[in-house]
Amino acid sequence: MAHWWSWLLIPVMLGLGYLAGEHWLRPLLAPGDPAMSVIEAPSGCELDDRGCLMMVDGEAIRVRGPARIPPLERFVLHLEGSDSLDPLEVSYIMPGMDMGLHRFEFQSVAAGNWEAESVLPVCMSGRMDWLALVRVRLGDQIHELRVPVQLRRE
Repeated sequence: MAHWWSWLLIPVMLGLGYLAGEHWLRPLLAPGDPAMSVIEAPSGCELDDRGCLMMVDGEAIRVRGPARIPPLERFVLHLEGSDSLDPLEVSYIMPGMDMGLHRFEFQSVAAGNWEAESVLPVCMSGRMDWLALVRVRLGDQIHELRVPVQLRRE
């Protein structure tokens, strides 16, 4: 038999769950920092083997992937820039759809070159359009480069 005070725990636990979600979970599910500068890829640019060349504070940064990115298979995202570039991570989102967390760290492969091994799931709705959010630091400023990603089955 439950005590009368146990019914008070339910609203308290729900309130604590909400506050914890707002404080810790929301930043993970809604990447992006208002203090971060956001740079959209040029029109017609997509994450493929040609890559996207983007200018950030006067520095050229190229973001490349493989010619074809299949769902559920590992692929490598390449980042090329100057030695003053500090790559932080790449995360992938599907605009308008909660597909969970897909964040990957960059590893240095040579001076001015980094790679992030990635994998993306299949959306149950059949959508294959994603957005790569490449976060880099130049000096004391963080920038988010947004590059369209189109998965392709074969």
